[in-house]
Amino acid sequence: MPGAHPTTLTPVIGSVGVVSVATNRYVHYWMEMATSADALLFPEAELTMHVFTDQPELVEEFAPQLSRIRVHPIRIDSLTWPAATMQRFQLISEHADSLTQDVLVHLDADMLIVARTPMNLDPQTWQGGMALVRHPGYRRPPGIARAKFYLRHPSRLARDLARIAKEGGLGTWERNAASAAYVPRSRRSTYVCGATWMGRREAFIATCALLAANTAHDDAIGRIALWHDESHMNWFAAMRERSLLDSSYCFVEGAVNLSDLEPLIVAVEKSDERTR
Repeated sequence: MPGAHPTTLTPVIGSVGVVSVATNRYVHYWMEMATSADALLFPEAELTMHVFTDQPELVEEFAPQLSRIRVHPIRIDSLTWPAATMQRFQLISEHADSLTQDVLVHLDADMLIVARTPMNLDPQTWQGGMALVRHPGYRRPPGIARAKFYLRHPSRLARDLARIAKEGGLGTWERNAASAAYVPRSRRSTYVCGATWMGRREAFIATCALLAANTAHDDAIGRIALWHDESHMNWFAAMRERSLLDSSYCFVEGAVNLSDLEPLIVAVEKSDERTR
């Protein structure tokens, strides 16, 4: 596949904690992800995988199959959709004291790591301490490659122009001003995904506390944001300081708008949502 990783620099990440919610059948997706992470995710770093699950015994039974990862299951009740997505900020906030690594990474349970994570990521350079990932469905190639993309896919140009006219940018932001996830049209520039995001520990925990409060506000008024936790993350992306990673970190196989990228982390479930 075209594309190449950036030049690798001296590793600057010491310890990494991966946080996921995996209840019901998603615990099996999580085990597949953990197996791929064992070999490829920040291989030079000390790695701990924190998993909120209703099946901690199954996770503990699985853990010895991993060669380098420490596994930390946290028991929660079984969650159905969309509660499994809406409660993640609150769960992280409630268990923040046990998430002690230098860098914390949120990954949906249904992801796979398919290439060694480049070690040139420097968390000290992340604006506001956070790094979010451009949503794969709304990412377009940069520069002259974008013009070539639209020439090859003219229907995408028409769709994108219609989306920009409707939304103010490529994305599906929350448009109801009553919601804490509401993003004013003037701030709708780059749309990020809810599956993969990361930050320096203090910033990550603070972000989750803020978004947990925003989610609780919506719950109190009987409002569910358009795209659930992702809508709240896009409020943060629009209104707060953050850095941006490309869609290699939430890659969707077969997506023509990502053909110039090399996948690092692949979404293996819900591709209809991630390519909308």
